[in-house]
Amino acid sequence: MTEKNGAYLIIDTETTGLHPAKHGLIELAAAALDQKLDVIETFQADVCPPAGCEIDPEAMQVNGFTRERINRGISYAVVCVRFREFIMKHFSAEPVVIGQFYPFDYAFLDQVFSASGYGDGFAAVVKGNDFIDTKALANSLNLLALLKGQPKPFPSTSLSRPGGLKDRFGARGHQAHTALGDVLATREVLIKLLETL
Repeated sequence: MTEKNGAYLIIDTETTGLHPAKHGLIELAAAALDQKLDVIETFQADVCPPAGCEIDPEAMQVNGFTRERINRGISYAVVCVRFREFIMKHFSAEPVVIGQFYPFDYAFLDQVFSASGYGDGFAAVVKGNDFIDTKALANSLNLLALLKGQPKPFPSTSLSRPGGLKDRFGARGHQAHTALGDVLATREVLIKLLETL
């Protein structure tokens, strides 16, 4: 039996738009990390949202999904079961969740788990409220610099836009706007931000 030595959980999503009430989840990825931020295992699933979820063409341009790929994805109910199994496999205690603009991912995942019959939404699977947001960390460092009369070290706190955190820290080899690529890039950016701190 695998020892449950997960301490941190990185999460990223791809969606059909920006609004959880009307758009849908189309990809979920995660990485279970140990105390030293080493990757134990990753999780990735393409997801097909229920009928009625709107698809914003701009979002599809960003993430590169097609309707055909979306239609091949697993249902909300199935992704919830598989993700719950991933969490149970690696964590004996509440993980500290890591994300790049984590409130966005949380809002979508809460909607998905609620729609799938989990009364506590996403909190039914990832209990606790400890999280680290790499975008917020970068913004905090920007604020600290401004308060000292120095220029902002991170003109863009985006993960993947030109001049963003991946570029700033030279995080290469992770495909942008894929959930798993962004999970792995977020881990690398977090490590670099911690070195900056």
